[in-house]
Amino acid sequence: MKRVTMTDINAYLDGALDDQERTEFENAVEGDPDAKALLALHRQHVEELHRLYDPVLNEEVPPRMLDLLRKRNG
Repeated sequence: MKRVTMTDINAYLDGALDDQERTEFENAVEGDPDAKALLALHRQHVEELHRLYDPVLNEEVPPRMLDLLRKRNG
């Protein structure tokens, strides 16, 4: 069975795996208690980051900042 890596976990949580890769990952995690715990921990981290920073991502860009960017990009 394939060893689960942090790259696999990140790709899984980001939704970057195709159907076959996702199934293989889920099967590998199901058979590895350490990987299952690590996935749960990182899922919790991702959810917390979204809770903290998604509101900022949805804020309107201040007009002054837009003006500065327009001047910079000429």
